[in-house]
Amino acid sequence: MLPKSYRVFKWVVYAIATLLLCALQSLIGDNVRVLGVSPFLFPMLPAVVAMFEGTRPGAVFGLVLGILCDLLAPAPFRGFFSISFPAAAVLAGGIASRLLSRGFLCALVVSSAGLLTVCAFRMAVQILSGGQYLGLMARISLEETLLTLPAVLVVLPVYRTVFRKCAADY
Repeated sequence: MLPKSYRVFKWVVYAIATLLLCALQSLIGDNVRVLGVSPFLFPMLPAVVAMFEGTRPGAVFGLVLGILCDLLAPAPFRGFFSISFPAAAVLAGGIASRLLSRGFLCALVVSSAGLLTVCAFRMAVQILSGGQYLGLMARISLEETLLTLPAVLVVLPVYRTVFRKCAADY
């Protein structure tokens, strides 16, 4: 069992790295538009953390990030990100622990899974609200996912550095 102070320090460093990535989203991602769609990094973050830390810590990280996103970002309903981000982290943690070893390919797969999980939740909300624009929502979600995936080249090194530098030798 790791000392409590170590775990607190590690998650504070993850929080700082996440704030830097959120600033990147805010400064660059929100200003980039391709076919009217902007990249959306937030679902990728709990997925990559779950790849490194495991399903349960990734889900808690996703819940905290989801609560912050629910407070700050527009969503289909209150609590949308608080539900979808932990689900994305659980899926990503399962993929990383059972199917692939940690690395670029795994990060790409879990990031895709995280982004598509949030897209699936958006589609479910669209279906439950009448499904008028289901095809449009599917197209926009796919374009957003494809536009966001290259950000793995930034997110992976940041979280890999935190994971390696905060590794305990106990």
